[in-house]
Amino acid sequence: MLAEHPSPETLTKLDSSPRALNHQKAHEITVEITCEKAGPCEANITFTIERTDFDRELQRALTEAGKNVRMKGFRPGKVPASYLEKQFGADARRQVVENFSQQAFQQAIEEHELKPVGRQAIKLDDVDFDTPEGLKHSFDVSLRPAIEVGEYKGLSIDSELAPVLDEEIEQALDDLRKQRAKPEPVGADGIPADGVATLTLRWERDGETVFEREGLRMSPEVAPPGADPDVFKEALEGAQVGDEPQLSITIPEDFPEIDDEHKGQEATCHLVITEAFKMIHADDDEIAKLLECETIEAARDVARTQMAEAREQQEHQRQETILLHQVLDAHEFELPGPMVEDQINSRTDQVTAQLTEQGLEGEELESEIAKQTETARSEVEKGTKALFLVSELAEREGLEVTQEDISGELAQIAQRN
Repeated sequence: MLAEHPSPETLTKLDSSPRALNHQKAHEITVEITCEKAGPCEANITFTIERTDFDRELQRALTEAGKNVRMKGFRPGKVPASYLEKQFGADARRQVVENFSQQAFQQAIEEHELKPVGRQAIKLDDVDFDTPEGLKHSFDVSLRPAIEVGEYKGLSIDSELAPVLDEEIEQALDDLRKQRAKPEPVGADGIPADGVATLTLRWERDGETVFEREGLRMSPEVAPPGADPDVFKEALEGAQVGDEPQLSITIPEDFPEIDDEHKGQEATCHLVITEAFKMIHADDDEIAKLLECETIEAARDVARTQMAEAREQQEHQRQETILLHQVLDAHEFELPGPMVEDQINSRTDQVTAQLTEQGLEGEELESEIAKQTETARSEVEKGTKALFLVSELAEREGLEVTQEDISGELAQIAQRN
């Protein structure tokens, strides 16, 4: 069982002196607290409760649980203690320990100025509730690292921001024309290079069909797996409905829908064209309307502005990334081990599930998991370090990100795209 406690906002200054916690209920219960530093980013909190105090709180919890219990022959709230103990005893004990754990944690935060990492869990499964001297329990807390901030202001980097060229604008508008293109049946010239065919594709080896798909839409410019792009383009370009071109292919090793005996082998690709289209690109008026302009000249101006803004944003991100790496390289500090390991384990579990679903098993699966776990560790450590360092610098500079800031940035990203 895990008990979560809240995350405070002050940092570490640890000693091992016992503290008294006043239990704010109908009466006071004294809880002795000891807080010790267990590492650069970890503290151990121990608290004790007298037997009589624990029993008193347990009785209060059982009484509260029994208020709504209905039992024949007894008025509400008058159910026998033995029945309440049998029905609610285990949960009530855990609840009492959880309450004291949370109080001990909060007391340690306030008196020792701890700065825990996010929300943390206190393990309660190993608690011994029945010791005659009372209850004593310990739990570990991961802390934000103490960072000795070095130089981070005045760093410079050369700009690589390039102007938007006329040729790039025309290319962008041409891309829009292609994206808005509409199909029309081909004429006597057959399928053009940028046309589209609806066809049946069949792979054969030694007279046996090893793969077949109907109703595929394919362009001469995009060859199927295993086919030479130039050969495929030559076979499809100029073709008409009813044509059945053929070409030699090599079945890919990683093609998922083929039996292993056929993978990597030579085969014949049969194509049966059932529909053939040429693509009629959007004209200038359609492009202007798409960009909410009256003329194509105005659309070019809009395209230039949007491309310049996107390029400037990319340059800012590039510079931020380089500057962040410079700052990270200039600061060394310990990271909370449990936090890092939890993130690595989470990523490893996801990778394992994905690789297993893809069919990997045995040594191949273990090898790939080990490789990706090593990569995940590097990424997690770098990301965690950046998180703590940027947070520290933001606090020093008095920076705060509001929900309005986040919403505004999301809106700008959406508009740029």
